Amino acid sequence: MKGKDKVFDYIMFVLGLLLLILFWVQFPAMPTLEDRQYATYAMPDAIASSSSKWTYIKPDKALSPQQVVNIQLQALQQNDRSDSGIITVFNFSSPRNRLHIGPINHLRVLVRDPAYQPMLNFKSYKKGQLVESDGTAYQLVVIEGRDGQKEVYMFILAKQRRGAYKGCWMTEGIARMDQELLTSLT
Repeated sequence: MKGKDKVFDYIMFVLGLLLLILFWVQFPAMPTLEDRQYATYAMPDAIASSSSKWTYIKPDKALSPQQVVNIQLQALQQNDRSDSGIITVFNFSSPRNRLHIGPINHLRVLVRDPAYQPMLNFKSYKKGQLVESDGTAYQLVVIEGRDGQKEVYMFILAKQRRGAYKGCWMTEGIARMDQELLTSLT
């Protein structure tokens, strides 16, 4: 019986090692210097402004939930061929959210789904009042797409309680809302 246990342990070890290698291959490499994009953004609320590489904008304890939403919206509005806006959104995705969306390439596909496509390179946006409660923040956003259509999204953020991002506001999810909500907002 012990011989079978050793064989089973060996098979599980090899299988685990193969899965580890597969996941390592799935994650994208760091962008080269030529792929990195510079972007300048200014918060509409005049809270903060900065000039940085989109792909290097990361969560910070000093950023408020409003600033986190503004950074992501402006990054999506100015998304480019190397998807620096989408990478910025991925940077601000909480560890829990990343478990659901997977690696950056899955997010690239998800954002191009018809439900979220209007968020890429849109014309303008309006935000509702941010609601914050017990380390969670909700921000309703109306986006006017390039085609003039308006779509409503809810940004859900959480202040991280542990790990490398402890104290940082990060996105738990972005939900597309019903069109009926749009008529009641405008």
